[in-house]
Amino acid sequence: MNPDYIGPIISFIGAVLLAAFSFVVKRVVMRIDGIEHLVSALDAVTTARIHNLDQATQARIAGVEQISDAKVRECQNGHMTREDAIVRFVMERASEADKKYATVREILDVQDRLLAIDSNVRAILAALERVVPN
Repeated sequence: MNPDYIGPIISFIGAVLLAAFSFVVKRVVMRIDGIEHLVSALDAVTTARIHNLDQATQARIAGVEQISDAKVRECQNGHMTREDAIVRFVMERASEADKKYATVREILDVQDRLLAIDSNVRAILAALERVVPN
């Protein structure tokens, strides 16, 4: 081979290898760039889904809190109504007991008066028997 051709051949082969290497590097860089764009898009989609899930979760939590608050109020109202009914029941029974006690006191007073009258009648009969012999 002619020595004059060796330099240009090496330069040509070097240029071809450099072109092939730069093509491969360019393709790799483009792939990396494409992957980076896909990762960015995936990150955006993931962030949007997380945001949507967070909003949905917050809405569900708020709904559950409202329902539980309503149930608590309903239970409190029910208990208050029952307590009021129990107090009314106790007050009615106490009033009835007071009336029965007053009636018993009146009966005892009448009984005491009757016993006093009976005692007086017996005393009068005893006195009449002494005064009027049989």
